[in-house]
Amino acid sequence: MRLKDIYGNTNATGFSFDFFELTAPMAKSALLASPFYSTYDPVGALTSRGCDVRMIVRLCSVTTPQALRKAHLDPKVSVRYFTDQRFHAKFYIVDDVAMVGSANLTNAGLKSNREVSVILERYRDTAFDALPGIFDDLWGYADVLTDTILKDYERAFQAPGRPQSEDEFDKFLEKFVPKCSPSSIVVGSHAVNKQRAFLQRFRRKYDEILVPAHRRVMAVAQAHSFGRQEFKGADPQIEMGRFLGWVRLAHGAGETWKQNPVLQGEELDNRIRKYAELWKVADDIVLGDMFKAEAEIRNIEKIRTLFGDQEQLGALEYDDLFDVLTGCHAFLELLRFTNGGLEGLRADFKQRNALKDIKRTIDHLIRGGGDVVQRAYDCIHDERFRLQRFGESCVMELAGWITPNRPPFNSRTIKGLRFLGFDVEDFA
Repeated sequence: MRLKDIYGNTNATGFSFDFFELTAPMAKSALLASPFYSTYDPVGALTSRGCDVRMIVRLCSVTTPQALRKAHLDPKVSVRYFTDQRFHAKFYIVDDVAMVGSANLTNAGLKSNREVSVILERYRDTAFDALPGIFDDLWGYADVLTDTILKDYERAFQAPGRPQSEDEFDKFLEKFVPKCSPSSIVVGSHAVNKQRAFLQRFRRKYDEILVPAHRRVMAVAQAHSFGRQEFKGADPQIEMGRFLGWVRLAHGAGETWKQNPVLQGEELDNRIRKYAELWKVADDIVLGDMFKAEAEIRNIEKIRTLFGDQEQLGALEYDDLFDVLTGCHAFLELLRFTNGGLEGLRADFKQRNALKDIKRTIDHLIRGGGDVVQRAYDCIHDERFRLQRFGESCVMELAGWITPNRPPFNSRTIKGLRFLGFDVEDFA
């Protein structure tokens, strides 16, 4: 079977799903735009062969949470979404070939409905050249599908009295998921709200790049008996945080952390395995840090217990709160820029930030409105919550320790990821 020039979902013309099966074997990257999405099969056909996929869908009465969750959990897929009916584009680009037409990413659209889709090739059809730019424009305005948004979308589908009609469901969905529209149908869309644009870039940095990279390191390492005796029984995130810090300090000192090539696929996994094995037999994993494994575990437990309970946070005196904050490596990094060691930092941070403001910021990061990325963004950029000498690394590391299923990030761990071969140098 070979790729046809047109698909009409008949035995004579071939079926739209054939496009994905035929392009998948050698595919490196795919861009998929479809308002309706209810089957993971075409996505899985691509990613199972190592293809990286970016996909834009519409959250609507047809797009199913089950299919979205499969894509969201696939480490080779990034998903963004619109909620507006006027996102209606249906086109799929796999490397140098595209399918453009009426077929959605549904079983009916790919296999049984009488659709018409044509094939465009980069080196044959001049119309192909415009498609990646159209996709990138849509991608830039679409919102990131996060764990929180997906859970809210699932809640909408499970809610009693969920409307079945498309129009009524769209209005109903606004109670659960913020509205997101393509640029072409928003009044004044070329003057995008600056705060929203910054927030989306911030969200994409973490949810689409850093979090998947961290999870890949964890998955590869754990598949090869990752773990030292000192951390046995503790949250694996604690050891992973120390591992990435150790990679940076022990093997990527100075500027050498960014001199390794960016890797993909098996080469990347092999490099992760190599350093996970070196970690297991290393004599010194502290490398001048203040805390050994036992103290590290205890520090994270304090963060989660004392900050995680609103009453206990409210009752903390400054010295006790400061001591809990020192469980964040990013906060301790401030010692490099502070006279007088730990006591100097204690006095300086107190002078710059009132106790009530510190508590308000921590409380907002843990229990404020929106998802954790929105709250973290507030704590970095919003004057109501921004603390002096408590920047992005401090906020994102603390956010990771107090948020289930979200890894902690600081400059050191990001540099460790870059040393291992991930393309994250611009974020370090």
